[in-house]
Amino acid sequence: MTEQQVEARPGDGAGTPLETMLALGFAVGPLDGKVPLTKHGVQDFTRDRQVITRWARQYPGCNWGVTQVGVICLDVDPRHGGTVAALRLRPEHETLTIRTGAEGWHFYYRHTGPVRGKMAGAEGIDVKAGGRGYLVAPGSIHPVTGKPYRIHRSGPIANLPEHLQALIAHPVDAAPARGAVPDRNCTSGDRWDGLVRSVAEAREGNRNAALFWAAARAAADSAPAAVFSALAAAAHRIGLGAHEIQQTIQSGQRKGAA
Repeated sequence: MTEQQVEARPGDGAGTPLETMLALGFAVGPLDGKVPLTKHGVQDFTRDRQVITRWARQYPGCNWGVTQVGVICLDVDPRHGGTVAALRLRPEHETLTIRTGAEGWHFYYRHTGPVRGKMAGAEGIDVKAGGRGYLVAPGSIHPVTGKPYRIHRSGPIANLPEHLQALIAHPVDAAPARGAVPDRNCTSGDRWDGLVRSVAEAREGNRNAALFWAAARAAADSAPAAVFSALAAAAHRIGLGAHEIQQTIQSGQRKGAA
């Protein structure tokens, strides 16, 4: 299946795109662009309508993120070579599909178990595990392009097609030994995980430096946008503010691209 063959099936028109995601079982949280606005990031995401209403009043016009345990997202980014055709989807694999503000695609599927950060054998396709990672919700605005994320095909959410399971499964030897130091020179496999861990494990007094280094390294290696979102989420969890995170990542990106 190619992009031209992804048939649209819009929602029934009842409610907002965020209401559609809530109805499908997603927890949500407010974002500044792609960075969580709450103290604990994705850990604060909720389905509690009172909390969501309070956030909407506290952060008017914010973007929203979504996550759901047991649901993964295949994030196709054409800017980094990602194509729908690489997924080899057939009509029976149709599922909740979002068109991103960068003209990419989010395909949501039900799947349990650990997953790798990128789909094996395909450029530009990231894998996000619900509960641990999050995606920008439809109805939000892309912070760079200014274009909206929109529902292309509403649910239900299908089970992950069998032919993709081996391509997204976490490598059995990928987990580091307890106490091991992330390999900062990793250049293959899920090499981005080490960068994210270096930020997540940074101590106070070294948090900005760790984020700057990781962003610069990611930019130098032409990392996809999802990597910078993961770095931002990790930085948020260790206590850095949204503005500080954005400034540090942008500085690192300029350094890495130089």
